[in-house]
Amino acid sequence: MPATPTPPFGRLPPSAHSQPPAKRLKPSHMATAAPPIMEIVSPASPMGLRLSSDVNKAATVFLSHVRRTFARFPVDYTGELVRLLDDIATFTCSLASSVAYDPADSNSDTAIITQLYRLLAADGYCCIVLAKGMDQPLTFDDSVLHGNYVVCVSPLDKDTIGSDERDIAGMTFSVYKRKSSASLPGRGKDLQQKLLHQVAAGYAAFSSATTLYYTMGHGVYSFVLHPVALQYFLQPAMKLVLPENPTVVYSDRAMLKTIQPISNSLSKLVHKMCCSMFTTGCLVGDVHQLLQTGGLLVAADVHLMCEAAPLPSSSSNAVLWLPMNSELEF
Repeated sequence: MPATPTPPFGRLPPSAHSQPPAKRLKPSHMATAAPPIMEIVSPASPMGLRLSSDVNKAATVFLSHVRRTFARFPVDYTGELVRLLDDIATFTCSLASSVAYDPADSNSDTAIITQLYRLLAADGYCCIVLAKGMDQPLTFDDSVLHGNYVVCVSPLDKDTIGSDERDIAGMTFSVYKRKSSASLPGRGKDLQQKLLHQVAAGYAAFSSATTLYYTMGHGVYSFVLHPVALQYFLQPAMKLVLPENPTVVYSDRAMLKTIQPISNSLSKLVHKMCCSMFTTGCLVGDVHQLLQTGGLLVAADVHLMCEAAPLPSSSSNAVLWLPMNSELEF
């Protein structure tokens, strides 16, 4: 009987395989499945469609990125939203310098809102400002221009009971389109908005580096403030890989002493999943850390339109707000 010719490189023809190759089994100590993870990724940057490397993408400044995003997904045909976001970014630059070089901690909420109010009044892209900590919304005089947008802002979230050398502070903002007639002062119905009607949102984190996260409903993008150029530069797109099961609980320990249902639920969670508790002392700092490490965020005294709405939007819905009037089941 003639022998079967051996194919080149010692490979057998398909007919020579009498049965499929056996699967290699892992040892018992290696057979455990990897923990489930959750990936959060934004779509490609509008600039990234024409750029070939992350170095070129990182050279994109904030205003250029906003303009290209607005060109692909226009909200209006006046361009006021682009200039309004540029004003907010410019204000965060000055606020970052004030936070870094003012050891006396004279950055009160009233002073910060006054600076932002004057900036928005001079440009005329906003009709009303809602700020956390203020008794009434702020409207503009008849002598200034009234824009088509509503700005909701939390002035400066920081650790008020910690040390003088604070690790992180932050500011949140949210933008809505007005409902009342244009070219008139803002009214109360302009604030009666659904949270899904945000046209832009974001936050700025002031720490060793100033980081700005923003979204216009089509991806979340991160920018870093250059300390010399004083401009925000785009960070190359990166996936945020978060563990599905939380390992860190960001919560204010003082709050847990006053809200018993939440305290009981978190105690069960910490013991059941062997979690650890940590807080930066401010809400923006906790959200910023949560996006890096994953975990569960529990906070009190959260403003609906100034904090609860923009933070989940600017973190790609990685933050989920829950009512705090009943026990939670994990």
